[in-house]
Amino acid sequence: MARTIAEIKRTMTDAFMGNATLREAYGLAEGDTFEGSFSAVSLESILFFIVAACCHVMEALFDRHRLDVDEKIGRAVVASVPWYYKVARQFQYGDALVFDEGTSQWRYHTIDEKKRLVRYVAVRDRGTSIQVLASADKNGLPEPLSADVLTAFKHYMNRVKIAGVVLNVRSLPADSIQVRATVQVDPLILSANGTRNGDGAKPVEDAINAYLRSITYGGTFNKTRLVDAIQSVEGVVDVTLAECLYKTAADTDYRPVVGNNYTAVGGSFVAIGLQNSIRYVV
Repeated sequence: MARTIAEIKRTMTDAFMGNATLREAYGLAEGDTFEGSFSAVSLESILFFIVAACCHVMEALFDRHRLDVDEKIGRAVVASVPWYYKVARQFQYGDALVFDEGTSQWRYHTIDEKKRLVRYVAVRDRGTSIQVLASADKNGLPEPLSADVLTAFKHYMNRVKIAGVVLNVRSLPADSIQVRATVQVDPLILSANGTRNGDGAKPVEDAINAYLRSITYGGTFNKTRLVDAIQSVEGVVDVTLAECLYKTAADTDYRPVVGNNYTAVGGSFVAIGLQNSIRYVV
């Protein structure tokens, strides 16, 4: 941000008064001020003002140039994964797109957050195509888009995308996860069926569900972090993870998670049957 003429002049006069050689040449004492030693119409004051005014104009020009460059960069379309994520979140159900001649991009005439039904988005670069997973929100959890909304969203994405790019737009239910584990508990805090003494809550199951909800939409389930979440529960002494199974919306049977990680096809996870798959031992 450009400094004012007074600020620039003050910088110069402070440096002038702080120079011992100049003070001696002008017969100035230590602690004298520029305003107290030179009048506003003195040659020194006028010269400082002229230089300060020139510096102010140059700084203002540089600020204007920076704004112009930032504006051009903002109008430029960089077809990256973050860009597709951004435009997917901007979808407004029920509104028509208008073409902006200034930016050469499609946009909405009016921004309406209430019409932005796509709340969860995951974009994956598949090399020859871009995969877009999208979901609405229900009680803080991802929910598949309805057929009508998904159809409109697909048309929207095909309208705003970069020409020649192949999009694969989907909205799927969460993948189901089964966790089979043995949890050793402290009987002073947790009972043999996993309930907390005193209030009857199920903190281990709550911790598993909280971990699955904390995974970023389109993110990866990790067995180590699952065990960490269970071990963080008060009253848990040790955890032995037997296996984790998953099932997508298209699957009929559960499959074991091979390795330490699994990325959901549907973008999110939901735990199934924890009351039967977690065994508690004292």
